[in-house]
Amino acid sequence: MLKKLWEWMKNPHGWQVFVLWAVSLAAAAGAVALTVLRPDGAAAYAAYIFDAAAAILLGYSVYAAVKYAPYIRRDFLAYTERLPAANRFFRDYGFRTLAFGIFAFIINFGYAALQMVLAVLLPSTWYGVLAGYYFCLGALRCFLFVGWSRAKKHADGDARALADGKLRLYRLCGIALLVLEIALTTAVTQMVISKSNPRSSEIMAISSAAYTFYRIALAVFNARKTYRLHDPLLQSFRNIGLTDAAVALLALETTMIATFGGETETSLLIVRAATGFGVCALTIAMGIFMIVRGTQRLKKLRSEDVTPDMGAADVVTGILAPPAAESGETRGTEETEDEQR
Repeated sequence: MLKKLWEWMKNPHGWQVFVLWAVSLAAAAGAVALTVLRPDGAAAYAAYIFDAAAAILLGYSVYAAVKYAPYIRRDFLAYTERLPAANRFFRDYGFRTLAFGIFAFIINFGYAALQMVLAVLLPSTWYGVLAGYYFCLGALRCFLFVGWSRAKKHADGDARALADGKLRLYRLCGIALLVLEIALTTAVTQMVISKSNPRSSEIMAISSAAYTFYRIALAVFNARKTYRLHDPLLQSFRNIGLTDAAVALLALETTMIATFGGETETSLLIVRAATGFGVCALTIAMGIFMIVRGTQRLKKLRSEDVTPDMGAADVVTGILAPPAAESGETRGTEETEDEQR
């Protein structure tokens, strides 16, 4: 009996894991309640024992979650195989990226609307500029979706034609980012020259921090995943996400300075100017790189002895993937990692 219990503790599994998690949460809630009530006498020692038990249970629950999570993931993926749309979402990164692109557009639009409301209520030209900027990023995402759909329809199953269309979208995205960043540089220059902070509030600071954290985390994740893919459409969405994250960081810094900093502190003004022009310079460089890189790849694609190798043709039909050798290597690596987990 003890041997079986020890084996289970080393490799927790089954419905007992969920019971363990429930007991751990109950113990944690009890420990918090006892801390708030602050019992005296013998009850205080009982509270210490309860706290220790809750800490041990929570610690072991984390271990159980790490050990049991791969089994949950395996069973979940096996279940999604019965549902074509869900199976495609969890197993096809290209499809999932475009799906998240729609979600990002919704979040982007909501945040832009918040900036516009603040620009009217405070009032603040800076928030109006940010609202316009985020609306333009949302419009750029929509342009990519529509452009991809039209390119796919025009290609009619021709991988070379669709790759050509995606590269043209990639280059146009670079041009759009370049124009947007030049406009943003003008706004940053005006803000720095005026030596004034936009009006702000703690609510705006909190919402800006939450949005910035979300955008940076998503941008870093997508940058890592799309690095090994050669699809210009996914790279365009990735670069928009990186630009969005960089500008969100600038907006957060400006909001924090306006909320908690001084109105005329020279050091804060220098920091804001350095960050603003640094973000603008990096994103302008990204736009120029996309224009140059897209033009080079288009010339290479249109040469007679080159076949499309940037991955992709169609997300819905499953053509959106790296070339056969690379795709096999990538999927094999992912399957091996899944099996090891």
